[in-house]
Amino acid sequence: MTTKLHWRSWEASPPTIANNLLTYLRMNAKNSLIYLRMNIKGIILAAVLCSATSAFCQTESLGNRLFPAQAVSQWNAGLAGGISTNTIDIDVAYASDLRYASSNGFNAGATVAYHPTGWLSFNSGVLMVQKNWSLSRHNAQVTSVKTNATNNYIALPLAMEISMGRTFKVCGFFGGYVGYWLSGHREGKSLSVSYLVSGASDDMNYDEDYQFNTVRDNRFDAGLTYGVALRCDVARLLQISAELRWYYGLTDLQKNYMENLLPRYNTTRTISLGVSYWL
Repeated sequence: MTTKLHWRSWEASPPTIANNLLTYLRMNAKNSLIYLRMNIKGIILAAVLCSATSAFCQTESLGNRLFPAQAVSQWNAGLAGGISTNTIDIDVAYASDLRYASSNGFNAGATVAYHPTGWLSFNSGVLMVQKNWSLSRHNAQVTSVKTNATNNYIALPLAMEISMGRTFKVCGFFGGYVGYWLSGHREGKSLSVSYLVSGASDDMNYDEDYQFNTVRDNRFDAGLTYGVALRCDVARLLQISAELRWYYGLTDLQKNYMENLLPRYNTTRTISLGVSYWL
């Protein structure tokens, strides 16, 4: 309710005009205060809603930066390659003079990834991974026996990946893989027949392709794969990546063809660089 000031009031003397003006201002201030009190709950509610909306928008913006929405495409494919370092996990038991050591190799192949959302993806590929190792024997009688083994495997990993970031992403992944032992090569020194017969220290050098034994060798490979990666979109359709991955073998390198066998497992670490194209 607003009080109207009649126009004839202005025809009165100056003191009367001043009094009428003060009365007008007081009545309107009182009416405004009454209106404010009656609607204070609505004003507070509106302020709370505005604050909540602003906070939600800021949180959503932060969430989009950390876990962005779906990328340009759901699929990308590319090439990757780098180095591999393999270790044989074995309990040498009584053969304490045997020394297995890690050896380096390479890995290379094609990769593919499916992105149902911007922060979740599934990566796979077909990769050639070398799982090399070396073996030496040292004791009082034998010091020169040594084998350098080169082993070529084909690996098909499948892992779930979670990423943080939009253009530059920090990723972690975990999954499994299956593989197959394609070929091998052996180079080194072994004891000669003369040493086995007479004890003469005559070493025999060899450098040859590995001949698989269907009774002894287990060429099927399977296990876990996990690691971390950095991925960056350098253009709308291109992505480069740097990846550190482990292949943790769960299958023995040999079949159970005799008693008292010592299981041998591969554990392989790969460092690779890759480039992929958004399909």
